[in-house]
Amino acid sequence: MNNKEYQHSFQIVKDVQGQIREIVAGRMRNAVTDMIQDLFEEELLELCGQRYGRDRDKTHYRAGSDKGSILAHGQRVSIRKPRVKKAGKDVELQVYSALQNYDILCDQVLGHAMAGVSTRNYEPLLDEISGSTGLKKSSVSKAFIRASKGALDEINTRDLSAHDFVSVMVDGVGFGDRTVVVALGVTLEGQKLMLGLREGDTENWELCRDLFENLIERGLRVDKPYLFVIDGSKALRKAIKKVFSSKAAVQRCVRHKERNIIKYLPKERHIEFRRRWKKLHGFNDYQAAKREYADLVHWLGHINHAALESLEEAGMETLTVIKFKVPPLLRKSLASTNPIESAFSVSKRKVKRVKNWRSGANQVARWAATSLLEAEKQFRTIKGYQQLPLLVEELKKLSIEKQEGVA
Repeated sequence: MNNKEYQHSFQIVKDVQGQIREIVAGRMRNAVTDMIQDLFEEELLELCGQRYGRDRDKTHYRAGSDKGSILAHGQRVSIRKPRVKKAGKDVELQVYSALQNYDILCDQVLGHAMAGVSTRNYEPLLDEISGSTGLKKSSVSKAFIRASKGALDEINTRDLSAHDFVSVMVDGVGFGDRTVVVALGVTLEGQKLMLGLREGDTENWELCRDLFENLIERGLRVDKPYLFVIDGSKALRKAIKKVFSSKAAVQRCVRHKERNIIKYLPKERHIEFRRRWKKLHGFNDYQAAKREYADLVHWLGHINHAALESLEEAGMETLTVIKFKVPPLLRKSLASTNPIESAFSVSKRKVKRVKNWRSGANQVARWAATSLLEAEKQFRTIKGYQQLPLLVEELKKLSIEKQEGVA
């Protein structure tokens, strides 16, 4: 078959597929319209009785019809709305009232918004259907607000008692001039779950404490040890100590700390630092890692004092997972907040078209919750999750040692 014959055959197939899709779509639209008319007729029978009937027990009567519209598949569709009267006054049909509920289009609007479509550009994306009169931008915005409020409620009210969490990752992300602190949990089965979020001006310790206390209220057990994986926030570290006391083990994110240190070093030192940093966190033996850490302290002390201070600020909390003798694959998964930062990257792509972060109450928190729940749908089990029971045993040992004053 030559190229022209191939293109012609392909076009035939493409045209047939398009025709089939149009037939299916048309029948679906007709089915929706027929269903709505059936619902109207059921309500009319209940209120008014049979058409042209003489049921004296009925106080309502038919009064023709008016132009109206309902939402079907996220589109405003023109219909004939039956009129009913009682004592000379119009009575609103329950069916018609229910079909005005914007919750019907929430899922579709939410999907478009999370795909990076602004409400301003939503209307051109709607498929043209018979009788379509379009959607007002204000209606679309209201629909998204209602849907995003639902997302915020979901992420902050989930029942956590049904899950056996081993690790909690916490990090902050900026939306405009606002900060959202987000907690992500890792279960014993290696599943990742968004636990909750709080919005504030900064990542202050009261905000973090409020987030943790909310998690506990919703079922996060406070009587068991967790591995907290965090960035370098002092406020977050303080909140962990206040709320979880001695049962908390902290792993400082190796990626955050690496970026913080390297910004103080001259470019010609970057390659050597990264080599040393990778070597330091590649040890399986904690004592060997401590010796390498001491060498790194000595090396940085001769190069840049600010870089040294940045390293010492974290102490040896970037080595916590090595101290716990966690196998290499699992150690890599728990040594940084990469899982939660990956969710942030998805979130930022979703909201990149939002320019004004001050246009409504809880706007930042609503968008953050909605986009993070979208990111959650792509979560996979963490690598090395089969060894999580080993981490649980190590956490129990550490908790006992702290209580006995050994550690």
